[in-house]
Amino acid sequence: MSIGPLPEDWEATRETLQRYAQALTALPRAGAPPHPRWEHVAMGVGPRGLITAPTPMVDGTELVSTLDLVDHEIVLVAGDTRRVIDLNAEPSPRSIGDAVALLAASRGSAIEIDQERYAEDADQVYEADHAAEFLAVATDVVAAFDEINASLDGEITGPHLWPHGFDIATEWYSQKLVDYEGTPTNAQIAIGWYPAGEAYLYANPWPFDDGFTAAELPDGAVWNTEGWFGAKIIVSGLDPASAHQTVVALGTRVHETAHEALAV
Repeated sequence: MSIGPLPEDWEATRETLQRYAQALTALPRAGAPPHPRWEHVAMGVGPRGLITAPTPMVDGTELVSTLDLVDHEIVLVAGDTRRVIDLNAEPSPRSIGDAVALLAASRGSAIEIDQERYAEDADQVYEADHAAEFLAVATDVVAAFDEINASLDGEITGPHLWPHGFDIATEWYSQKLVDYEGTPTNAQIAIGWYPAGEAYLYANPWPFDDGFTAAELPDGAVWNTEGWFGAKIIVSGLDPASAHQTVVALGTRVHETAHEALAV
């Protein structure tokens, strides 16, 4: 499957996956080694699904959770202990978060996890076919982002999935520091895929300069200046035969446009 639209009725499964991702990342958010770019709270995108950052346990092991969208199960692993949760049973986010906490406790962990991140106690809607289609598109999106990153110099994070927004993104950081509400912050460009509603891909240079909008974008892409600032292309408008190349061209073009302004 190339980068294209997901089923129109996939929103319920998307919401479920987002809640599950938030439940699984509650532990690394609280106990994994903090990353300066917050990568410890993101999930990696692998060939089978979404994977948390490892969280060290008291006994020397690491707890890693996988949202497996091939076999449709959640797999929790710490040392020689493995727990499996059937996604087709549509478990509640609360039960998933509790399972992670219980496994961590069995390994001696006393990490204080924010249970509000998985407070939802109702059963969810999980359509296995929709989840598999999401993974297929996500895999192609990651491949396009990796190709963009291969042409760049400097600090890069991702691609990864951010549970709070449920977008897959990769970020490039300049050494240039810009004041953001009193805090020196690196100028940056984020490229991402937002798969909810009218799904779109974005490329956001920050700080944004109105002059960027003079740059020509690939066919179908536009500059968005309402609500957020950056380039955008609606997924449903992509030609399946050239979608990968268009996404790479979008990210590359925005980097070329904004690089001089954002560099040191």
